Amino acid sequence: MNKLHFGDNLEILQKMDDESVDLICTDPPINTRRNYNIFFPDSANSIWTWDKAAEDTRVDIEIKAANSKTYKTLNECLRGYDIMLRNSDSAMRAYLAFMGPRLAEMHRILSKTGSIFLHCDPSASHYLKCMMDAIFGAENFKNEIVWGYKGPSHEKRWFPRRHDIILFYGKSKDSYFNPDEARVPFTRRITGTGKNSLLKGSRTLDKVIALEEAYSDQGKLIEDYWTDIYGGENMLKLERLDYPNQKPRRLYERIIKASSNEGDLVLDPFCGGGTTLDAAQALKRYWIGIDITILALDPIEYRLKDRYGLKPSKDYKIQGYPKNMQDVKKLARDKTKHNEFSHWAVTRLGLTPSKDVDNNGHPRLWTLKDKKKSDLRILAEVKADKPTPEQIRALQKPMEDNKADIGVLITLESVTSDIHEIAEKMGKFEYKGLTYPRLQFWQITDAYFDDPETIYNDLQLPGMWRVRPTKKSGRHFSTEQMKLDFE
Repeated sequence: MNKLHFGDNLEILQKMDDESVDLICTDPPINTRRNYNIFFPDSANSIWTWDKAAEDTRVDIEIKAANSKTYKTLNECLRGYDIMLRNSDSAMRAYLAFMGPRLAEMHRILSKTGSIFLHCDPSASHYLKCMMDAIFGAENFKNEIVWGYKGPSHEKRWFPRRHDIILFYGKSKDSYFNPDEARVPFTRRITGTGKNSLLKGSRTLDKVIALEEAYSDQGKLIEDYWTDIYGGENMLKLERLDYPNQKPRRLYERIIKASSNEGDLVLDPFCGGGTTLDAAQALKRYWIGIDITILALDPIEYRLKDRYGLKPSKDYKIQGYPKNMQDVKKLARDKTKHNEFSHWAVTRLGLTPSKDVDNNGHPRLWTLKDKKKSDLRILAEVKADKPTPEQIRALQKPMEDNKADIGVLITLESVTSDIHEIAEKMGKFEYKGLTYPRLQFWQITDAYFDDPETIYNDLQLPGMWRVRPTKKSGRHFSTEQMKLDFE
């Protein structure tokens, strides 16, 4: 069955069987730290900071090098980078230490006929290519694919940077590749008579015309520079999910069609918003997606349900994601995953990270996913332990500093009456003629997993309207909330 894993992809890759994957297509975070930080700042810091974690990774690679040819060549490659980058770019040095063991594990789990396509940008592609030469073997390098795309630019210091690099390697000389699946329309015609001086031998122009007309029936094999697939702002509006650095599905459909067959297993260890998984599903391949942030589930779940009618747990497995209160408490107790617990809890409210502020601090500023209400600033704080009046009073300052319209405290335990009194004193917030409590609370309980709509029993956020049952009349609803949904 298709699978989604949430957690550190290195740990998950290490548990996968040797030569169990037919194709790897992935787009790891490269020189996109600003957008990446919006969604998961702590993860980004660990990737681009040369700290104890990076040093420990290097030590672990050296230990494994004693018994693994792959890790031995990786270690030698990183030693060279250590010397070259030690005094110039510690961030890149940390990033390469991060990527190294992950690429080594991808090599191990790739089948003998498998291939890997690593999406990167020009700031790191040359470093990653040398590393992949060491791990996969320079003899198994297939292509450096240039994906060019257009877009507005106000750059005055250099030519606008409008291309990414995709490194294509095989596991061996027997790696599967079907060029006929990578053909594109070919309609060019040459008119006229006589010989073409650019052609060798005695080929006549008439013969060239016949040859090109034959090509037009099946298309032509595209070269290693792709300019026919739009990205960024020019990507199809229906495909956009507002996930950082989202890539177009057509890009990965081309790769998957050319380098795998129906029924093969496709892996994306940095699956993000799920573009690779979407393309694999469309082409009848099995898939496994891994991502470190639980925030990725909502866009993946949405696109799989919208395009294919797939339901989580029924049509694909989800691991590392809370499915009941026992999972929630386990995640909350794990100090190393506090942010993942917070991300899961906050996104249950239909919130997304605000993109116009620095979210490196905590608590974090969020906004509603509804673009018509994206001007709202919501400060969300998650408490695994019992909240205290002091914590609530301390919450007021970051609300003021961030000019937050509403504060939401999410808890696992009940909120006491004195805390509710503090919230009452904070007053109301007015939005489009309607008022809402400035500070609100949501306690996560078993009731949420039985019926997610119970969130709306506790919270009043703009745009929320639900018909709620009552003991007396059976149904009632808030006319104020209903008006917002019909603006």
